[in-house]
Amino acid sequence: MLRFERVKIREEEPEKRLKSFTLEPTIGYSNDEATAEASRCIGCNMCTQACPASLDIGGYINSTAIGDPAQTVRIVFENLPFPAIIGRVCTHNCEDICVMYDTGGPLAIRHLKRYAADKFDDYSKILNVKKRAFLNKKVAVIGAGPAGMSTAYYLAIQGVKVTVFESLPVTGGFMRVGIPRYRLPADVIDKEIQYIQSQGVDIRLNTTVGKDVQFNDIMEEYDSVFLGVGNHKPRMTGTPGSDANNIMHATEFLKRVALGEKINVGKNVIVIGGGFTANDAARISQRLGAKNVYIMYRRRETDRPGYPSMNADEEMEESLDEGINYMWEVTPFEYAKTGETITSIKYWENQMVSDGAGRSKPVPNKEKTFSMDIDFIIEATGQETNFSFLGEDYAKRLKLTPQGHIIVDQNGMTSIPKLFSGGDSTNLTRDLISAVRDGDTAVMGILNYLNLMDRVNEEYLPLLDRWKKFSPLSAKMAYPERIR
Repeated sequence: MLRFERVKIREEEPEKRLKSFTLEPTIGYSNDEATAEASRCIGCNMCTQACPASLDIGGYINSTAIGDPAQTVRIVFENLPFPAIIGRVCTHNCEDICVMYDTGGPLAIRHLKRYAADKFDDYSKILNVKKRAFLNKKVAVIGAGPAGMSTAYYLAIQGVKVTVFESLPVTGGFMRVGIPRYRLPADVIDKEIQYIQSQGVDIRLNTTVGKDVQFNDIMEEYDSVFLGVGNHKPRMTGTPGSDANNIMHATEFLKRVALGEKINVGKNVIVIGGGFTANDAARISQRLGAKNVYIMYRRRETDRPGYPSMNADEEMEESLDEGINYMWEVTPFEYAKTGETITSIKYWENQMVSDGAGRSKPVPNKEKTFSMDIDFIIEATGQETNFSFLGEDYAKRLKLTPQGHIIVDQNGMTSIPKLFSGGDSTNLTRDLISAVRDGDTAVMGILNYLNLMDRVNEEYLPLLDRWKKFSPLSAKMAYPERIR
């Protein structure tokens, strides 16, 4: 019998989740659940148009429906070496335009990918990638995040010698130190990074370019270089009082917790910002013992980053279930201190005002002020790339947008010959699946630049475009009509 209703994704109880830093909120599909959910697909493959990495989603949904998760993983690996990771934290734009959206709900594409990937502890047993002879070319990758590791993987399996330089003591970049373990378990990251390493990728941890090794030396030694450095430099608000000892940027906060530090946040925590990082910082604060956690955002709920999308809705629902409090349309103007410690936060309420062109702006009503007692403040207010590692000469030659993002051509090459880039330092989307896409693009660009295209195995090249991409604007226009 034809089934239309989406197979419900089971969840752990919020009370149980709050006692653990590692318990995933969602429970993976069983065999029967995955088969039933995948069988709802009508095979139109419209979802592929919404996927930044151009995955053959219809193909791997079909292989799941017929009970062949190994084939699902093989199809995903055509473009993406992180099926279990992306199966948990992808923004899943594909689901937002699924034609089944209004007929029982969109296919649970992300969860089906997770289901298939979790079936295998070692991908080498099902992928059978043939070892290639060394092509006598060396490529350096700076940054062991999603863009850098994708680039490393697809070059290595072609016979290119790849060395990855990572300043952190762990692999994974933002996946490891920016996403909490309850959303992305450490063993999942380990499994996929270790598989990439098994293909001959050399990773040098605790190696900071510009300090332990000079960027100029890397450029001289390697035939090509890929920058996957991400955005790890915090952007603070500079609110009066922010020189206190109980305030921290969200990226630093999440990184320190991910590396094993237990931070004393007290009982009352304020998180400034409205995006996914703000939600992660708030939920981690609860797991560290905070009793009252508030997210303050200067705009409306419908203006928050990532909205409108199913991903933003799911994130907020999980946070609300765990007791996070949201305060919309407010602007802090002072962190009141006693000595070197912030004891309260002062803020105004805002009114969203449209100038008739573009996005409405938050305008504070300064005639009335409010105050809350707090123990800890976390600013999830964005971050940027630190380019100091390049050295003065290369920093001058690297062309950036006015917003500070690296400019690349259609092949992923920067303004500096043989230097390629991708990920959050380059891509305005700033999500993992787009970072992987940048890696795929750079792989093709690097192979072309090194004159290797006549020597590669086409079976292992990432497929950049299956067909024309969808319009994000059209999807955003359609989505609000579906909101309950």
